Amino acid sequence: MKKGRKPKGSTSGEEVNEFEDQQNQNLGISITDLPSPLSVDILARLSVKRIFICKRVCKAWRDLISSPEFAKFHFARGEAFPLVRSSDPSCVSRTLYLVEPPEHCSGFDTMCGRPVKMKLDTKLIIPLHNEELVIKSVGDANMNPRSKGGIKLRPQDHELNVVNSCNGFLLLSLPFKYGHVVRESNPVMVSNPITREYINLPAAIKYDESGKLMNSMHCGLGFNPKTNQYKVIRTCGHFARKGTDSGSVTEIHILGTGSWKRIGNAPSTLLHKVGSPTYLNGSLHWLCREDIISTCIMSFDLNNEKFQSLSPPPFAPSTTSPSWNLGVTLGELRSCLCIYDGSGFEQPKVWVMKEYGVQGSWSKEFCLSTQTVGGRCIYGLFFEPISLLRNGAILLFHSLRGALFYHDTKKPGFRFLKLKGYKSFYESIAHIPSFISLKDAVMGDDIAVLNTKSR
Repeated sequence: MKKGRKPKGSTSGEEVNEFEDQQNQNLGISITDLPSPLSVDILARLSVKRIFICKRVCKAWRDLISSPEFAKFHFARGEAFPLVRSSDPSCVSRTLYLVEPPEHCSGFDTMCGRPVKMKLDTKLIIPLHNEELVIKSVGDANMNPRSKGGIKLRPQDHELNVVNSCNGFLLLSLPFKYGHVVRESNPVMVSNPITREYINLPAAIKYDESGKLMNSMHCGLGFNPKTNQYKVIRTCGHFARKGTDSGSVTEIHILGTGSWKRIGNAPSTLLHKVGSPTYLNGSLHWLCREDIISTCIMSFDLNNEKFQSLSPPPFAPSTTSPSWNLGVTLGELRSCLCIYDGSGFEQPKVWVMKEYGVQGSWSKEFCLSTQTVGGRCIYGLFFEPISLLRNGAILLFHSLRGALFYHDTKKPGFRFLKLKGYKSFYESIAHIPSFISLKDAVMGDDIAVLNTKSR
């Protein structure tokens, strides 16, 4: 007799309930009947793609995965993976893909040692600039530069630049083109691509005290663990010729408030920063070039709201090459500040600061080969550290080639990660996925948390 069918000749409700209880005992305990802490522990171990699927299985799992308890537990054991997006300049793209390791292994290796052809299953989206107007006018604008009515969407008008990632949230800015290089400009939104939520930032201060127009130069998103506040920092000033004072100033916005505040001048070395900011230990960090042969790390403490300089590792670069410091990039690996050093003619190295803020704690953790498994030579410059995986391998992004590389230090050579579906170059940042809602993370009664629309 099937579960739930009434036994013949019985009309009593109590008898039916007793019969169903007996049937349930015979069938055993369902996975949905497990204690909540155990279910959270099991579900949090799955990939983001699988968690999305489990959320649609039943109401109990949907409510559990949507709970703040699950979100906090999942983020606490999370690790950084590449978040990629097409860099095709002719298309308006708001689609991001989270590149997670195959579920049958802890890295990106197959049993035969060849690179894995990654199928991009974990699809996320971020909002467009003026999203409501765009969606209403052209329908689905994702990866489609022309609307059904023939109106062309221009990336410089509608596409937002991903500045950096902090605790699963992304800072988005209006792109600013300097030659052929796209840099961050005015920060306009903070988004969680997992929950599809975003917050519009208030308009930044446009003029200085004398009434002169200020231009946004650099920005970043960070978190102050002492006050549980998220802050957006913005440096702005006047574009000036080389060797002259730009008069740059620093502005801070606390998420949940409605304004920016000025806190003083920005260091001149920050004008020559390299790459995106790196958040770690309650501070934002930039790699800066002091001159043609000197590099420093500039940090901004989000608690006392002051800049300070950190000493880089003991480089031994070839000063005969003016472009040596192009091969030096900053990142974070397993809660430690790190620097990739591909300068000079030696093997590329990855330095890790084992104890934050202590100059003597820099350690040369990896010496990398510049050849792929197939024997191809990879130029050592332009690599950016993305993630240190649980199997001890390291993921790096080659910004010049627009490609991800995987290096297991126990095996020889780089392995190129081929992403299925990408025929052009793409951009990538390190990102720890988070199911934490912006509504739970940001303090403020008047904060408006919006949802990114798919159409």
